[in-house]
Amino acid sequence: MLKITKYQQITRYQRRKRFELAPYLFVLPAILFIILLAIIPILYSLVISFQSYRLGAPDSAIRFNGLDNYIKILSNPTFIGSIGWTFTFAFISVSVNLVLGLSVALVLNHRVMQKGFKIFRSLFILPLMLAPVVSAIMWKVLFAAIYGPVNYVISVLGLPSVSWIGDELPAKIAILVIDIWSSTPFCVLIFLAAFQTIPTDLIEAARIDGASKSTILFRINLPIIRNFIALIVSIRVMDALRVFDSVIVFTNGGPGNSTETIGTVIYKTAFRYSDIGGGSAGAFIFFVIIVAFTLIFLKLSSRNVEV
Repeated sequence: MLKITKYQQITRYQRRKRFELAPYLFVLPAILFIILLAIIPILYSLVISFQSYRLGAPDSAIRFNGLDNYIKILSNPTFIGSIGWTFTFAFISVSVNLVLGLSVALVLNHRVMQKGFKIFRSLFILPLMLAPVVSAIMWKVLFAAIYGPVNYVISVLGLPSVSWIGDELPAKIAILVIDIWSSTPFCVLIFLAAFQTIPTDLIEAARIDGASKSTILFRINLPIIRNFIALIVSIRVMDALRVFDSVIVFTNGGPGNSTETIGTVIYKTAFRYSDIGGGSAGAFIFFVIIVAFTLIFLKLSSRNVEV
């Protein structure tokens, strides 16, 4: 029997330590990247939210003002109104996304579409390839009051032209259309991937037992893919709450302040009105709202999965 020397024991110990440290060394660059570009700026912004910080002001003018920025932003009627519109926008947009995404995915997942019409899958993904600003500019041309194709079709039908930017309700509808058009393909892709996880023998057994298509959809398909639905809702809600590009490009918050979202109010407070402290306070209030909503949603979704 070979006798292990003390040197060999030390070598084995060093190798084991190297293997234990290897995973941490691999993720260390990513952790440093997140700390430098995310955590440190967030903490710095948190400090600024408690200061009287204005763009262009000298450093000597920066001073600690406690909760004044938070009180000021919460007493701003435009910011309070933007919270209600932002959540209304997110609710309507995500609800339509789910219905449209599921409907289109069911059509594309049909055997006929799978065999000879694969090109349609690529066409439905095209809106995802456009930047939000480009999509907003394109729709702004379509919704133009005088020469826009949308108003032309409305006039052909004998209806009065609509001011899609000048009136509150049409402006909100137009922003919803822009967001739904650009985000529905994402939901379609997730639903198509979810349908691939459903066992075909389970569907065939249900058909043999005489189950209708609606029964198969609501009693078999949807319960199986409920985790994918939760994924779509969580991602889309957080994305819809952060709506910014389409509002800035299409209406710039108008008419008046009717289409201002939380993001646009924070942006204008910080950079248009040069109140960096107030903008940072609004951003952290927005952060708390999103975290609270996410925690509530995760709690409710986990409860549904357990049931």
